[in-house]
Amino acid sequence: MKKTVGFIMKIVATAVAVAAVVCAVVAFWDRIMDLIDAVVDKVEEKRANRCFEPEEFDDFADYDDSIM
Repeated sequence: MKKTVGFIMKIVATAVAVAAVVCAVVAFWDRIMDLIDAVVDKVEEKRANRCFEPEEFDDFADYDDSIM
């Protein structure tokens, strides 16, 4: 009997902990998404800076729009 009550209490405690996590995620969903967006933007910015070095476009610096 004592083992059964202990097992049921563990199940209830686990369910309450999961419910608390779900409530926290729902309550702070907008902040979580803002954080994810900020991280994604920083990663994209670093990737773009790595892919397009300014030296690559130095030969286009003397292009004149008045030619067209």
